[in-house]
Amino acid sequence: MLNTYVKNNRKIAISILVSSIFLLLIGQNICVFAQTGKYSELPQVNNTNLHIQVYSHGFKFPTGMSFLGPDDILIIEKNTGKVKEIKNGTVSGTVLDVNVANISERGLLGIAVSDKPKYVFLYYTETEGVDGGKVLGNRLYRYEYDNGKLINPKLLLDLPTIPGPSHNGGVLKIGPDKQSVYLVIGNLNYAQNETFITKTQNKKNGPPPDGRGGVLRITFDGGVVDKKGILGNEDPLNKYYSYGIRNSFGIGFDPLTGNLWDSENGRSTDDEINLVLPGFNSGWREIIGLSNMTPGFNRENLEDFGGKGVYRDPEFVWRDTVAPTSILFFDSDNLGT
Repeated sequence: MLNTYVKNNRKIAISILVSSIFLLLIGQNICVFAQTGKYSELPQVNNTNLHIQVYSHGFKFPTGMSFLGPDDILIIEKNTGKVKEIKNGTVSGTVLDVNVANISERGLLGIAVSDKPKYVFLYYTETEGVDGGKVLGNRLYRYEYDNGKLINPKLLLDLPTIPGPSHNGGVLKIGPDKQSVYLVIGNLNYAQNETFITKTQNKKNGPPPDGRGGVLRITFDGGVVDKKGILGNEDPLNKYYSYGIRNSFGIGFDPLTGNLWDSENGRSTDDEINLVLPGFNSGWREIIGLSNMTPGFNRENLEDFGGKGVYRDPEFVWRDTVAPTSILFFDSDNLGT
C-alpha cells in the first residue's frame, strides 16, 4: 500500500488520475484493436456498478482533449502535432497540424476551449519547418474554429525551452471568470543546471523570472488579468498566478469555490496535491513534500517577492511515486452520493 500524508487530516473531494490509468484511458494501449475484436487492455474497476466504455480510438500518444460541444471533441497528439476532431465517437478529420519538437516531454501538450467567444487555445513546443526541427519555443496560441479547421493563430505566450527537454508542463484551463486562460509549466530543468534556477524557483539571488516554474494566467488576448500582477508588475512576473513548481501535468478548478488545485511530481518521492491560491509558492527547489517532514527546512530561504508570495504545505502527499498526470473535480451526481 502506498504511503500517503494528508495535511491536517482534511478530506479532499477530488479525483486523481495517475499516469498508468490516464494512458489506458486515452493513450496508445487502448488505441490498438486486438484480433479478437476487443481492446487488448482496459482499466480495471473494482465496482460492479461502474463500467468502462471505449468512446473512440486510433490516436497516437494523445495528451489532452477538450469539448467544442456535446459529442464534439478535439484531441491533441503529442508527437505528431495534430489536432483531431471526434463527432459522435468517430474521428471526422484533422483540424490542425503544427510542427512540434517531440523528444522527451516536448510536443503538443495542452488544449482548452472557451465558450464566448469560441476560442481554441493550444500549447506546444514549436519547431521550424518540420516535426523534430529547430526548436523555436514553448508557445501558447489562440485559434478560431471554422468549419472543421483551426484558423487565425494568435501568439499569446512565448516561453523558454531550455535547458529542457523535460518538465514542460502544458495543461491549460479556462478560468472561472470565463475571460482568462491558465497554463502550468515546470522548471524545464531535470538535470538541475544552476544557471537556469530563477527566483520563481526560490533562488533568492537568482536570475529574474522567465516564465518557467509556475502557473501563468493571462487574458484571451495575452494581457495581464485586471492589468495588475499578483507578484509584481514586471513582465513576465506579472503573469504568474503561482510559482515554485518543479513539474506538473494537472490543474483544475473546484466548481464550488472556484479555487485552483494542482498535481505535482516529485523527484523520486513526494508527489503532491496542492491548493493553489493567488501568489501560492509551492516551494521548489527548497522543499518538496511536507515541511514538518523536511529536516532543515527554513521558510526564510524562500523567495516571497516582497511578501506577495506565500508558501503552503501540500494538502496531500504520496511518499511513494505514483506520477499523477491529471486532476479532475467530478461535478455530477451520476456516481451517487
